[in-house]
Amino acid sequence: MNSSASTPSLLEKKPYILAILITVILIVWMSSGMLFAESELDSTTSVKKKEEHHKKLPSVQITQFQSQDIQRSLELYGRTEPDRVVQLSAEVDGRVSKIFVNEGQVVKAGDKLVQLALEDKLAQLNYAKTLVKQRTIEFQGAQSLQAKGLQGESLLAQAEAALVEAQALVTLRETQVTKSTITAPFDGVLENQNIEIGSYVNKGQSLFDVVDLEPLVVRAYITENHVDSIKSDAEVNVKLVTGKTVKGKIRFISSISEVGTNTFPIEVEVANPEQKMKAGVSTEIDLMFAKESAIKVTPALLSLDKDGNLGVKTVIDDIVVFTPIDLIKAEQDGVWLGGFNGDTQVITRGQGFVRPGDKVITSLAITPSITPSITSTTKDLEQ
Repeated sequence: MNSSASTPSLLEKKPYILAILITVILIVWMSSGMLFAESELDSTTSVKKKEEHHKKLPSVQITQFQSQDIQRSLELYGRTEPDRVVQLSAEVDGRVSKIFVNEGQVVKAGDKLVQLALEDKLAQLNYAKTLVKQRTIEFQGAQSLQAKGLQGESLLAQAEAALVEAQALVTLRETQVTKSTITAPFDGVLENQNIEIGSYVNKGQSLFDVVDLEPLVVRAYITENHVDSIKSDAEVNVKLVTGKTVKGKIRFISSISEVGTNTFPIEVEVANPEQKMKAGVSTEIDLMFAKESAIKVTPALLSLDKDGNLGVKTVIDDIVVFTPIDLIKAEQDGVWLGGFNGDTQVITRGQGFVRPGDKVITSLAITPSITPSITSTTKDLEQ
């Protein structure tokens, strides 16, 4: 008997074997379907959880700013003053015979300004010189007699004293003649003319004021918060009320503040070779500091933290970071903030709905909200 004939007889004899096989196949088939369903369910649940997680994170828009080197400056308000002012006075009595200059004229050191009438001064000088000759002869005679033993030391000393007195009188008369011509003590501008031709002046009477405007001095006051940060070699730009801007240099920083204001006087020296710039003119002074790395943002991006500090919110590794501002300068289209290096991601939309430490979803703005530009001056105002 072959194998094909023996199989039916076996199933006929033991029908439960067929039932077992069918049951096993059904169980395997149903189990595979349940595993697939569970896997699909787990996958769907995971996706939903991720979507729900993302839905819970706030979304903000960021703009990437590239830091640039900006020069910080301090702006002061000052006033031009002369380097020195001298009240030119008569050193001898006399009548004004000639005035060589006009009020407001620029003069050089040594220029003749006023001539006083000499009158009898020359005659007195000639008398003094003649007296010296007489006293010299008398002194020489006394020396000769004393050498021969015919005259004592006392008479010789008297003759010598008389000669010295005569010589002193010559010096006095020469000085009176010389001082009758008044000259400019230094380069400057003449102001406040107090005499006219024919006026009689006494010794010590004021004739002119000589004002030295080279260099021109700009005086300003700086607060106690900034005085220690100013260096004597700092770059200084001085803008006159006329709109003209000139270079200057610091020549003096006071060590004592003004009583009541706690501000320190400083003086800035400005070259004025032709003395055309005037004293008493209002000015703006820009004291320049070293360059610093900064970014430029619109003031609308500034916000307050819980302590009331003003700053900007940035994103680092999807975490919101609050950075207090260090204002370097302000311009019409934005402010420059120090303390940032390289690329900085600033939140430009949605910053009011997130707090420092929050994890956020970011989207990069297509264009920056403000275009950085570099200017040469800074505008920290100093009253």
